[in-house]
Amino acid sequence: SALCGASKIAALASANVGASKTAARYTTQIILPSLTWVKTGLSAKNFAPTELKAVTLAGNDVLIGKTEAGKLFCVGNLCPHIGTPMSEGADVIGDVIVCPLHGSSFKTTTGELIDWCVSPPIIGPLTGLVVEKKNLLIFDCRESGFLGGGEIEVLVDTNAKKAYEADYWKGILDAQGKDDGSYY
Repeated sequence: SALCGASKIAALASANVGASKTAARYTTQIILPSLTWVKTGLSAKNFAPTELKAVTLAGNDVLIGKTEAGKLFCVGNLCPHIGTPMSEGADVIGDVIVCPLHGSSFKTTTGELIDWCVSPPIIGPLTGLVVEKKNLLIFDCRESGFLGGGEIEVLVDTNAKKAYEADYWKGILDAQGKDDGSYY
């Protein structure tokens, strides 16, 4: 005298009683850097002086270019001021790269800040007061091959994205529950 399909539902319900929770796909552990030379798919001989090209390597947005003297360099693609992509119109003058939005300038060899938010005349300096002055992120780069002339390689932290996500999840979990992902 069972209802149509009731025995099937009861069997499914009893099978799910011992099922475990879905495994977490995030981590809050400390992720250590893992520096690796990563090939870019670009060749230095195809770069003209002051030319820039943006690539993403192992989750890192980088900007590869040459100075006016023809020296190869690699910097973070985002300006530390408000995250403007440097690939969207940055100028290379000598060994200095200038952000296209507010004119912040940095040394391509060290990332050292030279000028902070110089344009437009009144608004640029005001926006510069809101954000802490920072240097531009610099990446080591080289040409592969015995005597160079090969593909450009950049030294990047292949764990940078995982480390960023771990800090993100830690903040979320601290707001919702325990650091290990469980709740109080």
